[in-house]
Amino acid sequence: MIVGNIVVFGWPVVVAILFARYDIPKAIVASLIFGYLFLPERVNFNLPVLPTLDKHSIPALAALVFVLMSAEKTRTDALPGWIPRGLMPRLLLLIMIGSAFLTVMTNGDPLQYGPLYLPALRPYDAFSSVLSILVGLTPFFLARKYLAHPEQQKTMLVVFVAAGFVYSFLALFEVRMSPQLNNMVYGFFPHSFAQHVRENGFRPLVFLNHGLLLSIFFTMTVIAAASLSRVLEADQRVKYLGLMLWLLLTLFLSKSLGALAIALMLLPAALLLGSRLQLIICAVFAVIVLVYPALRGAGWIPVEAALDWAQGVDPERAGSLAFRLLNEDVLLARAQERPLFGWGAFGRNGVFNEFGEELSVTDGYWIIIVGQGGWTRYLAEFGLCCLPAIIAAFSARKNQFGPETAGLMLLLTANLVDLLPNDSLTPLTWLVVGAVWGRIELGYVSKTQKDGKPVPAGRPRLAYTRFGKEAVTKRV
Repeated sequence: MIVGNIVVFGWPVVVAILFARYDIPKAIVASLIFGYLFLPERVNFNLPVLPTLDKHSIPALAALVFVLMSAEKTRTDALPGWIPRGLMPRLLLLIMIGSAFLTVMTNGDPLQYGPLYLPALRPYDAFSSVLSILVGLTPFFLARKYLAHPEQQKTMLVVFVAAGFVYSFLALFEVRMSPQLNNMVYGFFPHSFAQHVRENGFRPLVFLNHGLLLSIFFTMTVIAAASLSRVLEADQRVKYLGLMLWLLLTLFLSKSLGALAIALMLLPAALLLGSRLQLIICAVFAVIVLVYPALRGAGWIPVEAALDWAQGVDPERAGSLAFRLLNEDVLLARAQERPLFGWGAFGRNGVFNEFGEELSVTDGYWIIIVGQGGWTRYLAEFGLCCLPAIIAAFSARKNQFGPETAGLMLLLTANLVDLLPNDSLTPLTWLVVGAVWGRIELGYVSKTQKDGKPVPAGRPRLAYTRFGKEAVTKRV
């Protein structure tokens, strides 16, 4: 654990080096992606009231500090301010923050299950929850401001692929030798080793908390490589197609059927369809994810058909899926007891017997949020993640989003679909969400601006363009 503490709390030094060598967009993306991939789990520092400092918060906070200290922070291609200008994202952010107070106000009662005592929530917990939300959203705010331009979004895709390529060698090592890198470097294993033994082999996790998180990351890099093969010049396309195949092979060997299915489902769209059709597909999936809990509660999801399909593919996976669905039913019934603002944290949303033993297991991120924060928190948080795809699909003709933005939407779609069975919302999720909200706010970008050529007459006011096919320039 000593090595882990040194690496985690020394990461701001790495961030400082990145900001010294690269411009702000590249430094932000590299700081967050490589911090997420290489910093250890279970190494954290808890302060009173303040959010936990760990591998998820330290890279984002360090990046924010160096952005504020940077002489480049007034760059002309950055969006103004830190809060989105659109009414919808502002409203959703306000609901996320406000619901934290309402959850505390409606959970002032302690819970007792035999010897297990779960305390009542206090105003202290509300302020702590709000700070945790704001720190968790730091990648969103950074990306919305500095990663909205098409060229910056192309950079995001490149860094995703580069990080995936580097990480693939570590993952393949664990496929062959068993998941030991975290233990070798940091001295501990972050999860259950038994869950990473698959089909007479191993499921890798490298330095992440679980192999499922690694698999969905590789899914995102596969889609990023496929998107770049459509974005870049002809001499670069073959290279990125080769990287896509390499990353897809790594994903296959990682032994995660769900992540592989998501990749194979979205890959044809990334390779063959135009940007508008890609955005329409992303919007369809976004709607499904957004209304999934309501459909699940109403019994309109074909659960039995899904179990029959899984049974035909792999009986072991079918048993795992059945276990997840059973727990979803139990936890959904528990959430319905306090549907608006949930039960709060500290395990209060779980189901226990009279001996204080927990009878439920929470896997999907959606059921965690519904149980802890109620439907209010769910609609605010998932709305913030899902609505960009829907808005982009409706405004695609007007704003003419390029293949780099459509590629990021496909990355986000893969992650959103994975949030239904798994708890896979990470800083990288918020990084992509912030970037696509920023692109929507940016509006139409002319070819000159996409190519990175200077625009005369001062700082370009790219947001809220409403004048045909050329962006308006205005001194601000």
